[in-house]
Formats: sequence, structure tokens, C-alpha cells
Amino acid sequence: MLLPATMVSGPPPIRPVLVGRPCRAHNVLAGRVIVDPRTGKEVLVLADMNETSGAELILIELASGAARSYRAPAGQGSWALLDAGEGKLVVGTFYDGRFMVFDMRRRRFVGTVPFAGESYIWNLAVGKDKRIYGGTYPGGKLGALDLANLVVEDCGAPAQPNMYLRYVSALPDGRILCSFGTEKPTTLIYDPSQKAFLSPPGTIAGITAGAVWNGYFVAGSAAFAGPELSRAEPPPFPTPPADRGGWSVDAALTSPTTLWLWQGTTLYRYRAGDLALERFADVSIPGARWLDSSPSGEVVAGVRGQDYFVVRRGASRADLQRIPTESGPRPTLFLRCDAQGRVWGGPHFGQTLFRYDPSSRKVVNTATISDHGGEVYDVAFRDGAVFAAAYAGGEIVRYDPRMPWDQIGHANPQTVAEVASRGYIRPTGGIILGDDGMLYSGWMAGYGTYGGAIAVTNLNTGDTQLIENPLGHQAIAGMAIHGGLAFIGTTLGANGLPDKKGEWARFGVLDLTNRSIIYRQELSGVSTVRVLTAADDGRRVVLSVGGRLCTADAPTWHVNLDGLPSAPKLTSNCVATLRTANRRRWLVYGAERHVIALDVQEGTHLTIAHLPAHVTNVAAAEPGNSRPDTIWVSCGADLYRLRLSREWRRLLIGEEETP
Repeated sequence: MLLPATMVSGPPPIRPVLVGRPCRAHNVLAGRVIVDPRTGKEVLVLADMNETSGAELILIELASGAARSYRAPAGQGSWALLDAGEGKLVVGTFYDGRFMVFDMRRRRFVGTVPFAGESYIWNLAVGKDKRIYGGTYPGGKLGALDLANLVVEDCGAPAQPNMYLRYVSALPDGRILCSFGTEKPTTLIYDPSQKAFLSPPGTIAGITAGAVWNGYFVAGSAAFAGPELSRAEPPPFPTPPADRGGWSVDAALTSPTTLWLWQGTTLYRYRAGDLALERFADVSIPGARWLDSSPSGEVVAGVRGQDYFVVRRGASRADLQRIPTESGPRPTLFLRCDAQGRVWGGPHFGQTLFRYDPSSRKVVNTATISDHGGEVYDVAFRDGAVFAAAYAGGEIVRYDPRMPWDQIGHANPQTVAEVASRGYIRPTGGIILGDDGMLYSGWMAGYGTYGGAIAVTNLNTGDTQLIENPLGHQAIAGMAIHGGLAFIGTTLGANGLPDKKGEWARFGVLDLTNRSIIYRQELSGVSTVRVLTAADDGRRVVLSVGGRLCTADAPTWHVNLDGLPSAPKLTSNCVATLRTANRRRWLVYGAERHVIALDVQEGTHLTIAHLPAHVTNVAAAEPGNSRPDTIWVSCGADLYRLRLSREWRRLLIGEEETP
């Protein structure tokens, strides 16, 4: 019988030792190529995110590669960067929803204005009234910044219940095309002179964003003219050879004077008055974010993960250059230990991994592990390789640190499975190596859809099978695998949608042999249920029900909400499990600023350590590995070591001496 969880006396708490801030990565989401008003030289300006030290602008002189970064007074990052002329750059931030103004001549930020109630400003466009317009999340609003007096007007949220106004695009007459999503995708036109939203003409149905060139609105493979946005037939510019396939306008590169078109990997340039379309470059950069063209039209630039690139006329390749400023420390999204006792983690966004080796004290931060943007949510290990579950491409990526790095060639790291093409993009349920050698990962459905799936990946064949919506159309929030059973928790959350209404989060038990649910329970009033571990030879499951620790026991599997009433609430992302020689199991987790050890069988708990900040992740190598004497804790960007004393080792692991 499970005893009520109570605090029991144990060895004195361990003093945490700060190892450092090992997780470092750039995450550039916006950029512009401008002429520096100080020097007259072309400069690539990158908007880099950092949750710990704040957003920054990185200025890279294209000719020399010299760079310098400037910390912003607000925001953790930016999708929105606009050259407003006269040496002024406007930045729209997240997670605090602010407009900021950077003065290139003075090399400093000269204005910061919040958009009340909003977290994200997605991108920017200039209206006919010369104000800077930006769309927001979560209110799905349009805001207008007056640069003269630094005042923001809330223009409204006309497309509820949409939470995103993801794209705003200027039209030739200075109206603003607004694309809302994702619950009920809607496109409207805002007229600054009327201060009203209008329905768009049918000619641009399906178009969500575009650019202005030579008095036309260009998007996709079309151009539109006049206030009515009538389609110009034929297009008012030469088009690529029809026998080479389709083509499209690159709205990010296109400016009022220079049109840029893609046909496959060929980039074309055209300016009004040119005799023909110019084949500018033939270049392929998997996973590239093409940011902008230079005012002269002689250069296009972009980023790929931790690198930037510049492409000039006639190029057949783009040389990737490491962004030449050091990234600030990033909070780690997850924390795991491999069989060698090394600590692995990754940042919120950036699509990289870090590895800390306690033996050498060496830190390695990788380059991007995928062609897709996003982040790694969790990792599992097998035979010396790490398997990362990554958003937003819905990928499982294999990386072997013993082998040469060749991500561009998709050799190492290498995507071994993907589920985005089948509708799932965010691995909210983590990734586990089962006793059967299969990889199990839990997923959330793509934007605008409620649902989740468990992916089962055979690492010998690469085959991945999906078990879709095993507990209904809810995302997977956590799993444990034991024997032929999968223990599953779900969440009401979804990509681009509010929490699902009319339901509560669920716990269930799945028979993996016949893929049938043998138990399902809905937990009233709870939005997230996380399964943390299976213990006692798979007869007991410990789970977090809205942060509250509970148990479910065989054979009924009914969740006992009163089983662990005194256990502190779980607040960390990752937890660790330790087993003693007699198979006694401890769950080690973060509770606010404390690290707690819960005896899964007895229900009692001990406080292992007090940390100086909120514990975000806990990790440990299990006995039998090279360093089972240490618990690792992340507090945001800080990594701490908890070296177990002899008393703690005897209690948690069952060993008398430290190797």
C-alpha cells in the first residue's frame, strides 16, 4: 500500500556548485542589409534572441566581416526588423511585445514603446501615414507606431478568435495587408486613412504576404496593380523559362526598385528598365533563411543556424561564415546524462545541442542539427549516439559525436525519421529508448489542429509508425514505457490555438502489442498530465497532474489523486530517476528552488539541495555508468553540480564508496 508522501529526515542538503553557463547559441530570426550612415558601407544587421541577456542587434560589415553587437533595452528576441530610413531601425520584440528604435549614427537604442497586453510583434510594414505597422500575438492585433512621438495606436483585433496577426505587408498605395491565423485564417486590408479593416478583392485570394516593386504588389508568381489589386497579365516583368518549372517572387529580398525571383535553385534579378531578367546566382543552401538584398541590389544575404552568408552575382555556392560575435548564455530547455556521464542540453530555439564533459570540463556547442528552424525538446541515447526529438520539422535526428560533423551533407547529424509530413511537429512528450530497442516519442499536432501521436521508430530499419490520438485529440505531454505497455499523459495545449475547451487532460495505458488502450481516465480541472516514471517492475506509475504528484497502480491504473499529498509540486521540465541495488526507485525533480528525492515505493521525500534560483531541469546518470555520484541541475542558463556525499550515495544509489 502506498503511504502518504511525507518529509523525512535525511543527510544534510548538498551545497550546489556552479559549473557555468554552457548552453550558447545564436537564434537569428530577422535581418536587413543597409548602408551604414556613418561609413557609407553595406552592413548586415541581424536580430538575435537571448532569453537571459536580452535581445541584441549584430552589425556585420559585409566587406571586412568585422562585427559588433548591441544589447537591446527590452525583449528577448525579434522576428521584426525594419529600415525606417534616416539611419533608424525599428525592432519589434518578443516576449514582451515592444517597438524599439535603434539609431545607426549614434549606435544606440533611442526609444522603446510597449504594445500593451501583447507578447509578440511579428513583422513590420510602413503605411501611407508613414507609421510603422506590426501584427501581434496573442491578441491578433494590428498596432501602429508613430516614430515622431513614439506612440503606439491599437488598431484592433478584427479577426477573432485568431490569436495571430502573423504577416503584415504594405500595398503600393500604403494600405496594409493583414493575414490572421490560425484558428480561423482570415485576410483583411487596413486603410490608415479610414482607420478601418476592409475585405480584400478576390484577385488576391489565398495570398497572405507580399512585397511592393515598381508600383506593383508582387506575391507568388503574380503582380497586382492599382487600388483594386487587379492581376497584371502578363506580368510587368520578364519571367523565367517556362520549360524549367515554376517560379515565385522572394518577398523578403524584393525592394521597391529590385525584383527577385526563384526558380528552383536559380535566383533571378530584375529592375525596371532592364532589357531582360538577369540570372543572378545558382545556389542551394538547405535550411537557409534568406533575409534581404542590399540597397545596391548587388548582394543578397541570409543566415543558417549559427552562420551567415552573402551571395554575390554569379555565385554557384554560398560560403557559410560563423556569426562573429559570441552568443550570450541561453537557458537550457532540457537536461540529460549519457552513459559516459556527460551532460547534454539545448536552448529554447536555435536548433543546437551542447555537451559538457565533467572529466575534462570541456563544453561543446554544436552547429544547427537540422535544416528546419526550431529547437530540440529532448534526447535519448543508444550505442554512443544521441537521438534528438526536434520541433518544428517533426524530426528525430541522430548525432554521433565520435564521427566527423557533416550536417550540410545530411550525414552526421542525420534525420532518421520525421512526422511533420503526417501532421505532427512538436515533441511535447519527449523521447525514450524502450527496453525493446525502439525509440518512442510523443508529439503535438501542427498549427491550427488539436491532437497528438506517439511515434515508434525502429532504429535498425528507420521505419516509423504512428499511434495517432491514442487518448483522443489531445497532444502527448509525457510518457513512460515498461514491458509492452506505454503510460501516457496529455495536454489541452495546441499549436496556434487556445487550450482545448470542453475536455480535461487524460492519463492512459496503451498495450503496445495490439495498439489498444486498456485504461483511460480524464482528470477534471487539469490542463496537463505528465507521466514521469514507471517503477516497481511497471506496476506503479508516478505522474504530475497539473504539477501535483500522484500515482497509478496496477491492475486498475486508476490515478490516486490523494496518494502523495505532501510531495512538493513539480516545477521542472526534466526529472531523473535513480535505482538502488534492491530496485528501490527514487524520482529526483525540481520544486521551485529545491531538488527533491521522492521514494516511489514508500511515498516519502527528502530535500537534496536548495538552489539560488528556480530549478528548470534535473538530470543524473544511473548506477553502472561512469559518474553515478552526481546530480545535475539547471536554473535557467546556470548549470549546477550536486556531488553526492557518502550518505546520499548510500541512500539514493546503495553504494558505500565513491569510485
